[in-house]
Amino acid sequence: MSKVIVDEIQTDTTNGNVRVIPNGTGVLEVKGAGGDDGTLQLNCSAQSHGVKLKSPAHSAGQSYTMILPDNQIAQDKFLKVKSITGSGATAVGQLEYADVALPSTLTGAANLSGLLREQVKIVAGKLDTNSYIYLEDGMVHYYTTAETTSITPNITYSSSTTLDSVMSVGETVSVTVITTRSSATPHTSTFLVDNNTVTTHWVGGSAPTDGGTSGVDIFTNTIIKTGSATFINIANLVKTS
Repeated sequence: MSKVIVDEIQTDTTNGNVRVIPNGTGVLEVKGAGGDDGTLQLNCSAQSHGVKLKSPAHSAGQSYTMILPDNQIAQDKFLKVKSITGSGATAVGQLEYADVALPSTLTGAANLSGLLREQVKIVAGKLDTNSYIYLEDGMVHYYTTAETTSITPNITYSSSTTLDSVMSVGETVSVTVITTRSSATPHTSTFLVDNNTVTTHWVGGSAPTDGGTSGVDIFTNTIIKTGSATFINIANLVKTS
C-alpha cells in the first residue's frame, strides 16, 4: 500500500472539484491519531473557522453507518432513524426528515412557554343542521351561519367512537361551542353526551330561554365523567348581544 504525505491538495482548474474515488466497497477514511478521534472539518471561505463531524471515542466501540435522508428536506423537521439494517455497533441506519410526534398523554407537571395554539373546527353552516359535535376535530367548534331552529347538540368523540370509551372516571373535557346569531328566538338549552341526556348545571342557576340577537353565542361545557357512561355537565352561555 502506497502512502502520500502532504498538508494540502488543490485543484488546478478554476472552480474545479477534487474527487476521491475508492475502489469497490472501499471508503474515504479519516483516521484518528494520538488519542484524538477522526474528525472532518468544514471551513468557512476565509479559513478562519469551521464546523466538525467527529467519530465517537474508541471506548464506545461503534462502527455503525448512517445513510443521509432519502426524503426531501423541509423546514421544522428533525433527523430521525427511519430504519435499521443489522444490529448493534455495526448497524446501518437510514435517516429521514421527520415531524416531531407529540405525546398523546402527559403525566406529572407540564411547563409550557411561548404560544399555545389549538385547532378550531369551523363549520360553514348552522348548529341545527350539524348537531353532532365530534371532539376528534378539536375542543372549539364555530358555526358561521345564523341559527334558525332551536337544537339539542350532541357531544361525542367521533361518528364511530363514544366519548365514554375514550375517557376514564374522574377525567374532564372542556368544550366550547360558538353559534352565529340573528334572532333571539332559536336557542340551545340542553347538550347531550353520546346521545344521552346528562345532568347539567347551568352557571347562573337556570338554562337559557333565548339566545343573542346578533353576533355570536358562546357556550362552554365542562364535562366530567363520574361513572361508566355517566357524566355531569357544567354549562355556561355568554351572549355578545
